[in-house]
Amino acid sequence: MNQAAAELGTKAQLSDKARKMLSYRWVCYGILLFTYVFVYFDRVCPAVVAPELMKEFGLTATALGVLSSMYFYPYAAMQIPSGVLSDYLGPRFSVGTFFLIAAIGTIMFGLAKSFGIIIFGRFLMGVGVAVVWIPCMRILANWFRPKEFATLTGTMLTLGNVGAIIASAPLALIVGAMGWRAAFYWVGAGLVIVAILNFILLRNKPQDMGLPTVSEIDGVNYYTSADGSHNATFLQNCGKLFRMKNYWLIAVYAFMIYGTVMGFQGLWFVPYAQDIYGLTKQAAANMLMMWPIGMAIGCFTIGLTSDRVLKSRRKASLYGMIIYIIVWLPVVLATGHIPVGAFYPLLFIMGFFCGSYVPNYAHVSEGQPHSFIATANGMVNIWYFVGGAFFQTIMGRVLDAYGKVGGKFPVEAYQRAFWICIIALVIGAIAMYFTEDSKELQKTKA
Repeated sequence: MNQAAAELGTKAQLSDKARKMLSYRWVCYGILLFTYVFVYFDRVCPAVVAPELMKEFGLTATALGVLSSMYFYPYAAMQIPSGVLSDYLGPRFSVGTFFLIAAIGTIMFGLAKSFGIIIFGRFLMGVGVAVVWIPCMRILANWFRPKEFATLTGTMLTLGNVGAIIASAPLALIVGAMGWRAAFYWVGAGLVIVAILNFILLRNKPQDMGLPTVSEIDGVNYYTSADGSHNATFLQNCGKLFRMKNYWLIAVYAFMIYGTVMGFQGLWFVPYAQDIYGLTKQAAANMLMMWPIGMAIGCFTIGLTSDRVLKSRRKASLYGMIIYIIVWLPVVLATGHIPVGAFYPLLFIMGFFCGSYVPNYAHVSEGQPHSFIATANGMVNIWYFVGGAFFQTIMGRVLDAYGKVGGKFPVEAYQRAFWICIIALVIGAIAMYFTEDSKELQKTKA
């Protein structure tokens, strides 16, 4: 009798802990969602303040491209360290500490009086916010089930795009009211608060709070590896990843798709709309806001479609990329002749389908040992941001090669830059075509 009562008490205690775990994981996920809003803001904000930066610092298109891309190089370089920090020191320390660095860089960006200082500020912004996405992948692996991965990844990118929305029309309004420098001071202060919240609220794994894992709650070991690679060393896991055909094909896809996003949405659309259509900065920013709105919806929808409808990472990414390429056609073939009003739906659709890269994270994670998931995602994340840096710079070089006419770049210059984007996207689609879904995912489809 006493033994039976003790067993019931143990089960009740486990049930209470399970409920607390399943509840608190949303606190951890939620604070990272909020944090990621600022990551996206810092990423795309140069698009709106580009005219002010070019005028105040006397920048060429190439120099502006270098300045904006200075976020992406350190971001890319930090992906492997970010994965290692997340896997071995934990997301709480990683995000909290590095977001303080991002705050310093953002404030320095607003204070800068020379090109060298503003470049360094942009560099620190990239270093600081680089250590958010991969820690979130670690949080997902520690607190959630694998079948929830793509949907939650898409949700995070959806909420992250709120930052891109703020960095479009709202930022233009703020810059008009108080100047671009003051805007960055306030954002930097916000980043300090976000860093503190991460230290207070975030927990690396359920065990830190004496709570069971989802594997223990469900009675399923979600993160085993049939080949025993969960016992492999870091270098052995790296070697296995680099021998995977999927890794390199997804890397090509990531480089191409995100490069075009950052080249067009992240920097050159606002100057294009001002130079070719004679729009004000506010009008161009209002249009640009449709891209992150579309991307926010697309990231969630495509992630959900990958998990529950197609049940295929490959198909979701490939089909979305094909539609994204089709939507690029009027931008390339009718450069300067698209009716102004058509940009609103066009940018929304482009934003929606550029979210086709969302399933890539689950695509790479499947088959990886649990302790290596964040690092593996970091290694594929590198290619997104190298692509972003490359396309912002190369498009600037193309514009400078033509030169300004009457203080504006001609339509031919923009058209040539856009051609580079669509050719790159076709290459990315071909790469995704040759990837394969994991054997485990194929079994769930059968």
